[in-house]
Amino acid sequence: MRNLKPSGARNVMLVSAVLLLILGTLAVFTASSFKSLLLTDSESSTVFLLPHIKKIILGILAGLLAWSMPPATLKKAAPIFYALSLAMLVLLFPLRGSHWAPVINGSTRWLVLFSGFRIMPSEVARIAYVILAASLVSDGIIRARTGAGVVWLIVLALIPAALVAFQPDFAGGMYILFVMALVLFLAESRFRDMVVLFLVMLALASIVVFSSEYRRERLVSWFSPGDAAEASTYQPEQACIALGSGGIMGRGIGRGRQQRGFLPEAFSDYILAVIGEESGFAGVLLILTLLLLLLMSGWIIADNADHLFGYLVSGGLIASIALGVFIHIAVVTRMFPSTGMPLPLVSWGGSNLTVTIGTLGIVSRVAGEGMRG
Repeated sequence: MRNLKPSGARNVMLVSAVLLLILGTLAVFTASSFKSLLLTDSESSTVFLLPHIKKIILGILAGLLAWSMPPATLKKAAPIFYALSLAMLVLLFPLRGSHWAPVINGSTRWLVLFSGFRIMPSEVARIAYVILAASLVSDGIIRARTGAGVVWLIVLALIPAALVAFQPDFAGGMYILFVMALVLFLAESRFRDMVVLFLVMLALASIVVFSSEYRRERLVSWFSPGDAAEASTYQPEQACIALGSGGIMGRGIGRGRQQRGFLPEAFSDYILAVIGEESGFAGVLLILTLLLLLLMSGWIIADNADHLFGYLVSGGLIASIALGVFIHIAVVTRMFPSTGMPLPLVSWGGSNLTVTIGTLGIVSRVAGEGMRG
């Protein structure tokens, strides 16, 4: 694939994305149909499917809008986009518990806009940070190879990360910080600065984790499942059962058992487990292959961008998608504690789906700008 031109890589990326959306929609339908029937007294099996399709359509519109914006326009809009994302995060606190910012599972993560449409500001903030950082570094306003430059890039990420962590959404805050670390790497920050940053992030994460009994329990369930409370290990165990019971070819589409009340977040946080049970190792391999093609083609586009902004913004956005894929797989296979991370382009609806499709529009536009000489 390294010999692909940006236009060819863009085609591979978009075809992979379309196939993932189609397969993901099928997986969401089969994984959510049982819960839909329960919620509607067996009258409808599409309670979650129809909103998922609406989010895909909205994501496509966002992608087309992003594709239509030249890099120069996107750079000018970066500070406004970043400020808007912070404003949405701040609004969650005074509106907490209201119709506009409902408390779900003890956390206020969604902002309700119009006609019941919900958006997760943390997803917008993550992308806004990448675009702003790429703009500032490419214009020379921030120099990533200096201590001051690294500090500024860290501060710009810490603000949204802290607001997200106080929702509370610790995993979402850490996600933004890891994206920040990837952006620093792409911007060629000095190795010693990256090491210091890693140690500081590790210390902060330790403090936050051990300050909460709930998070401590999740960590215990990961390191020592036998010593953890049964509730904290239930979903990871069910996910592993689903993956293991699928075998090579799976039980068959729609014949999975774990989503029938055994795996509560079957069509979002654990969608890969459902795919593994119904389509087996073959289905999981297909999904992972398509994701790998998408990520590799996206990186080829970034690596051949004809300007620094294109390289940083497309590389940062693709890296953020790759990080989401890795975390979802790690959680489903019990390599990581449960974090509530959807599988990009595959899991049920939500802001992650819409934002991910939108970012592909930005990367596609970079591909259309040509190659570096």
